[in-house]
This record gives sequence, structure tokens and C-alpha cells, in this order.
Amino acid sequence: MFPFWYGQYPYQVAEYDECPVSDPRDLPQPLVLRVAEERWSRRSVMWRPWFSKGRDLFSFFQDMGLKILSNAKIKKPVDCSRQFLTDSSEHREVPIDGGAVRPLAFGSSPSLMSSEDSQVRQYFPETWLWDLLPIGNSGKEVMHVTVPDSITTWKAVTFCTSQSSGFGLSPTVGLTAFKPFFVDLTLPYSVVRGESFRLTATIFNYLKDCIRVQTNLANSEEYQVESWADSQASSCLCADEAKTYHWNITAIKLGHVNFTITTKLLDSNELCRGQKGFVPKKGRSDTLIKPVLVKPEGVLVEKTHSSLLCPKGKVATESISLELPGDVVPDSVKAYITVLGDIMGTALQNLDNLVQMPSGCGEQNMVLFAPIIYVLQYLEKSALLTKEVRSRAVGFLEQGYQKELMYKHSNGSYSAFGEMDGNGNTWLTAFVTKCFGQAQEFIFIDDKNIQDALKWMAGNQLPSGCYANVGKLLHTAMKGGVDDEISLTAYITAALLEMKKTTDDPMVSRGLQCLKNSASSTTSLYTQALLAYTFSLAGEMDIRNILLEQLDRQAIISGESIHWSQKPTRSSDDSPWATLEAVDVELTAYVLLAWLSKASLTQKELAKATGIVAWLAKQRNAYGGFSSTQDTVVALQALAKYATTVYAPSEEVKLAVKSAENFQHSFSVQAANRLVLQQETLPNVPGVYTLEATGQGCAYVQTVLRYNILPPKNVETFSLSVEMEKARCAQPTSPRSLTLTIHTSYVGSRSSSNMAIVEVKMLSGFSPMEGTDQLLLQQPLVKKVESGADTLNIYLEELNKKTQTYTFTISQSVLVTNLKLATIKVYDYYSPEEQATIQYSDPCE
Repeated sequence: MFPFWYGQYPYQVAEYDECPVSDPRDLPQPLVLRVAEERWSRRSVMWRPWFSKGRDLFSFFQDMGLKILSNAKIKKPVDCSRQFLTDSSEHREVPIDGGAVRPLAFGSSPSLMSSEDSQVRQYFPETWLWDLLPIGNSGKEVMHVTVPDSITTWKAVTFCTSQSSGFGLSPTVGLTAFKPFFVDLTLPYSVVRGESFRLTATIFNYLKDCIRVQTNLANSEEYQVESWADSQASSCLCADEAKTYHWNITAIKLGHVNFTITTKLLDSNELCRGQKGFVPKKGRSDTLIKPVLVKPEGVLVEKTHSSLLCPKGKVATESISLELPGDVVPDSVKAYITVLGDIMGTALQNLDNLVQMPSGCGEQNMVLFAPIIYVLQYLEKSALLTKEVRSRAVGFLEQGYQKELMYKHSNGSYSAFGEMDGNGNTWLTAFVTKCFGQAQEFIFIDDKNIQDALKWMAGNQLPSGCYANVGKLLHTAMKGGVDDEISLTAYITAALLEMKKTTDDPMVSRGLQCLKNSASSTTSLYTQALLAYTFSLAGEMDIRNILLEQLDRQAIISGESIHWSQKPTRSSDDSPWATLEAVDVELTAYVLLAWLSKASLTQKELAKATGIVAWLAKQRNAYGGFSSTQDTVVALQALAKYATTVYAPSEEVKLAVKSAENFQHSFSVQAANRLVLQQETLPNVPGVYTLEATGQGCAYVQTVLRYNILPPKNVETFSLSVEMEKARCAQPTSPRSLTLTIHTSYVGSRSSSNMAIVEVKMLSGFSPMEGTDQLLLQQPLVKKVESGADTLNIYLEELNKKTQTYTFTISQSVLVTNLKLATIKVYDYYSPEEQATIQYSDPCE
């Protein structure tokens, strides 16, 4: 939408134009030049647009009040003639570059040279200025900002709303950050330790005169440098010329390694094309700092040991053993301990990062949405919600809401990939609708989106009261044969009750009747737990108690922790680092929700709930979530409900961490820092650490161990192989392209997998060729493709026993030699423990 005055034409829609139509009288503010204007290159001009004097077709239509509806690009003709800006202070003409890099955008006041002799540039954000400002009656507001260090043109637009004037949108304007003399770096995003790459620095001269420059790469212990022959000498650079320098770099230290390039203008007697090189009074050098991520070899392993220590006036102790496998990659080991006074604190710290998995479909997006609701509800009920936390959380909710609408169908339903799926999905529609209903407490949710979904679900309720499964059922635990219809109906009915629907609601009452007819015959532990929770919400306590008694007989008790497993023959694993299946976490969380849904709990019931929480706490990842999406959503909902039930103002707890190698550190948890994440590095790995907690409250402690190993030879549930097209290796020093063909299938115990992800890590310096996403989307079962800085994720609807083949090309953007192996991994999104990993390499290495 555009205001009525935009372009003098109602509802005109226009894109940003590098040659914008403007009145010739709209001159910019006077220029403040650090370099005398006569020093600018004669070839540097600005193409300033002006209106043609004659009439044109666009104007005829405009004057008649007619709108043009066409797929053709209709623009008012503009004469971009050579113009000169006038420096109003001295009435001199200042020609400015109109080429590939423009030093000025209209309405901007560029800083052409630093007032300092050396300007360090290291702030390069991809986006800039996302702010909300209140505007007074004057209609104006001044912002003081620092322009990023990128040599680029920033395109900006503002919009405003008011009760009296409605909505207004400004024209797009440009601000060009520019220097007439600067250096730029070409670097790979990441490399593996031991690999060598070519670092390229290019010097640009947009001054009128020739200059003599010298460029230096700062020495560092973090990398080794092999300079090219011309990298040490000074060079002559004349107007509108560029000079390139090269260094061969070998990364030797892990982490983000900074490369510092400094280019200086030399005041030298050596002549440049018959004249002495020009040296300005100010801004004689440009220093650029850019990082490269140096990664260890192999694949990352991350283990988390979580504990809830409640000393209750005594001393609560626990021992943690940090052990490493024999094939650990040197220097890749990191370990740290975090302490919080609240079991929800870790999730609060990582609201946008709970699960370390791709989130590119409608269900996965909700894992960034639903847990925030439960965290906010808990913080609000416990009076711990601050303005800062609320603002941050609401921002994530608004983003998630807008993104989820992309997966809505015209009939009101939702599916994993929106309209491209053909049909909406019954289960996902219920999940989304429940979350939207609960989120209305915190953000604006258009009620029509909720009512449309409810209407669609009602249309899929069978005469029996059960719900038909429409669309592909994403959820692993609901794929149990005869129990599919029952578990789906239980889930939808619970969702409606969580939205504050009553048992008098026709959809709820009919759904409960379906469930009552089947509750006694179901044998799936997952379905029993879900039914127990649903009947708890409905107030059907007799049926709920019977189901909980059946579940109690299947409980797995280890020490003070309690949990349930879909595979009851599973042996109890006392290892604090054990990782169970995602469905077991979700199943156990539903049992906890069923226990906590009772109006008041006895001490015995509260103790049982605490035992369940103790087990769930041990399964969490380092970011507060769990292994997949639904286990994270349901478990955090259960933990938030438990935290609300047992909440009491924090009493002080002191935690001492000790090791036999003389390491010692103390933490103090109080009411004032209950939600503050306290962290300390553990230096001795391998090693044994002892935790001792004293006081009256509880402390939530997590120990995280990270290291890299070569891809393990696990029992694989997927078949995975890769073929490399024979590459031309005659010129190994020039960038090239490689074609990969991946073959994969599901070889597990089921007939097919759930949605699967093929994760391709790029060889250093390589990236998918342009058009790869569109190419892969045309191949079987591919629903979405995401390209990251060094990873390509291919979303597959499912994999079965039939082998699928996917072919694409990666191209080398930065020359890297001595390439290390990269990995390709395929895994079941909802059961990530089912996976296979292989390695591939450059055939020319």
C-alpha cells in the first residue's frame, strides 16, 4: 500500500529505482568533502533523472484518472541526463560516480573519507535499522545512527500508522556508504583446519589522480601465510583502477579467525605514470577486518548432563564424569557448566533456538512458536515476566504467526508445505489452531484464522465423533495402525479443551464420545497417555484414573526418576548421558500433564510428578529443548505447568563445583538472579567433577560436553551413498564445479520413514550452484530446499525401500586446497536417532 500522494497516482506500486523520478528542484544538502572535488575522476558522473518536457502515455492515463492493469512494466519515461551537483558553499560543480559503485544517493550525506588517518572497518551487518519509533504531532523524528562499514547502497522505506490518518508508506530511498579509496577482501565462509585457501584483497581507487599504495596482511599465530611475489611491493593505482593482491593461507587454530588487511597511501618519490602519487591530508589508509570460521575435522558430538539439585537444608551431591572416545579430534573438545534457579530458565535464554534442526515447514515453525506461549504463561503466573522478556518473546510470536500463515490453505486448514501439499493436514491444523488460540493472550491473532480452521476440522469429524485423518500424518507416534484414529481424535479434543472450549461444545462432546468407546481397548502407551491427559482436561476423572493406573504398571523407575517408553522391554540406562527416542519424551510428558491437570495434588502425587520431571530434565539439550519438535513442545508445556504448580520465591542455593585437578568454582542462586544463566568453562577433560549444593531451594544444572569425531559406524536405518562426476583436474589452481549424485533409501523396521532431511555439508570454498533449489524441487519426494552458508538441506516427504536419487552441482567460489572430507547425512526428522552419515571429498585432491 502507498499513500495517495506517492508518485501522484492512487495505489501506484513501484519498486526501488536506481534512477528515481524526482523534481529537479529537489537538490540534496550541501556536500562536505574530505577530498577536494577536483580530485575526483572525470569519468565519475552521477546520472540525475528529470522529467521530459513532452507528454507521454503514462501521463495521459494518469490525467484521465485511469489505472493500468497489465503484466507489462509500465513506467513514466525518464531522461537520465548527465547532471552536476552544486556545492552551495562555493558554487562549484561536483561530478560524482554513476557507475557500479555509487558514492552518493539523493537525500543522503555521505562521509567520503574518515577524519582519522586510519579507519578500521569491521561492522558488516546484512540488514540494518529495524526500529519502531513514536512520532509526535510534528510528524518528524530524528535518529542518530552509525552507518555500517560496508561499501554499499542501503535501501530504506518507512511506514507509519495512526488512528486518524490510517496507514502511510514512504518512497524507497537510498543511502550509499562509500570511500574514494578502499580495500575489499574475498574470503570463504568457513574452512576446515589444515586446509589452505587463497585470500584475495582488492584495492579500488575512485580518485582522479594516481596513488601509490602498499597493502599488508597482519601476522597472526592463528594461521600461516605464504605471500605471492607482488604482495610485498608498493603499487601504482590510477583513476578508476583496481589492484588485486593474493596470499595463500593455512588455518591452524579453531574458531573465528580474524584477517586484518591495511592499505596505505604512500608519500613516495617514485612516479606513477610520470607524476607523483596523490596523498590526501586525511584518510590515508583503510583497514579491513573480516573473520573466517575454522572448523575441526569430523562431525560434532554434543552431550548434555542435566540435574535438578534440591538440597532442602542438607547437602545434595552429584558426580559428573567427562569421558572422551579414542578417536576424538584434537583441540575440538569443549566443556562447560551452566546454573539456573529455574527449570524454565534455559528455554527462556534460547527462545529462538530450542531445537538444533532445520525449521522450514509448517509444523517445524511451530516449535519456535508454541513453547514461547508456555514460557510466557509461566512467567506471568509467577510474576517473573519483565517488560524486556515480554517484548522479546512477543517479537518471536509475531514472526512465527506471520510465517505460519504461509502454510495456510484457502479452506482454512494447514499443512507442512502449504498449498503445494494439495490437502490440509488434520493434526497440524489442530496444533496450529490451539497455539493461535493460546497466543491471543499475548499478540493479535485474527480470529478468522482460528474460525476457518475450526470449521474445516468440524467438516472432517465422522458420525462416530472421531476425526478422519486428512493429508499426510506427520506425527511419528500416531502411526500405530488401529490407534491412528483414536490418538488423532484425542489430540484434537485436547487441543479444543486447551483453547477453553467446554464439554458442551459439539466438537468436544462428540470427540469425547468417540474416545470413551475406545479407551478401554487401546494398548498403545502413547495413546493411553494422551487419553489420560484429554480426559483430565474434560474433567472425566474416573476414566483418567483408570488410564493412569494402567500406565503406572508400565513405568520405568530408576533411582528417583520415572519415565515411560514405547518399547517396554528397553533396559533402564543409568548413564546421565543417555539419549532416548523423542517419542518417549513426549509420552512421558503427557503422563506428567495428566497428573498435573488435577485440581489439587497430594504430596504423594507431587512426589511422583517430581520424579517424572527429574527424568525429563535429564533429556534436555543444551538449549532448553529436546531432540525434535513435538517432544520439545509437549515436554516444555509439561515442565512449565509443573513449574507453575510448585513455584515458590527462590531461596538461596549455593553450588560448589570441584575436580581432583584443583579446579573449584562457586555459584549462588537467589531470587534476584533466578532466571540469569551462570556459566563456567570446565578446563579438565577428561575428568571427574563433583557438584555440592546447599541451601533451601533448587538449582537446575547442565553440563555440556562437545567434541568432534570421525563419522561413527552405527547401525544405520537409511542406505546412503554418493557418486562424484569425474572432474577436470588439469588446472587445480582454478575454481571448478563438482556434480554430486546422492542415492538414499529407508532400510529400517517400518515400511517408510517420516519426513526425512538430507543434510549436505559443503566442501570448504564451495556452494550450491545457482538454480539448485529449483532443480531439486523437481525431483521425487522433495518438498523444500534450504541453502545456508555451508549447508544444503533437502526436505523429503518420506523415504521407503525404493532408492531415490538426487543430483546437483556445487561450484567453487574461493580456491581452497588440501581439502578435508565433508559429510552427507540423512535422518528422520521426528526420530533423529534414525540416521546415516557418509563422507565425500574433492576427486582432484
